[in-house]
Amino acid sequence: MAVLQGLCKNCGSLVMYNSADEMCDCIFCNAVFPIGEVIPVDAELKDIVFPMEKFERKTDTGAKNQYSTMPDRVTPVVERNAKSDSLDEGVETKQFEIQAKDVKAPKKVVAIITGAAAVCLLVTVVISFPLYKKRTAVHSKMEEKMHSIVENIIDIDETKDADGNTISASITFTPETENGTVDVVYTFDRTLVDDTVLVAFESLYYGDVLIIAHEDINDVDQTVYLPKIHTTLLGQDTDAHVAAQTSSITLVDTGAYSNLLPGKT
Repeated sequence: MAVLQGLCKNCGSLVMYNSADEMCDCIFCNAVFPIGEVIPVDAELKDIVFPMEKFERKTDTGAKNQYSTMPDRVTPVVERNAKSDSLDEGVETKQFEIQAKDVKAPKKVVAIITGAAAVCLLVTVVISFPLYKKRTAVHSKMEEKMHSIVENIIDIDETKDADGNTISASITFTPETENGTVDVVYTFDRTLVDDTVLVAFESLYYGDVLIIAHEDINDVDQTVYLPKIHTTLLGQDTDAHVAAQTSSITLVDTGAYSNLLPGKT
């Protein structure tokens, strides 16, 4: 007993049949015929004429096909959904069903939550307000100190002449090349700046418009030291401004200096 393949003698479609059966059933044209009339698969088809007759499907023919067919699963689902929809029509929501809008917290719970939130807010304010006041006071104090420091620096850097004006000099020039140098000459009374360190600040203007400024108090190339020296002459024997009445005297002149450039001779 074996499952064989061949061609339907009516429509030429592929049929599968059992060698132990007497009849063969074509599922395409519903033709039923003896298995001996099945056309072999490797037969020459150019001389074969298929009648292509129409047959009604018969259930009791004694023939069995060997095709595996999938059961119809769609129709039962459609019928079940249609039945479910018909049952749901006109059904009202049951009274015992609870919706989200119907859920309300008890008044006691609401009061506890509100009170706890108010206490947390009060504690936050009590802790934060003193810290804010302290931070504001420190900030103000820092601003005052910073303002004072800036003012003092400006006062130290601004050297005044005999008339109380800031010592300054300027020159107007037209540059002939992209890079170059110009000399700005300062002339003032030396006695006004004895024992001092001078630092020059420069500003470059195009007309009345400030283009760039160089104001670095730590710039060594812009710094000039103005030293001061003072001597004290004393008698070696008397250690005073008088000499002993001897045939030979020794005087000591002690020189004191200030504002010299360290490391330079």
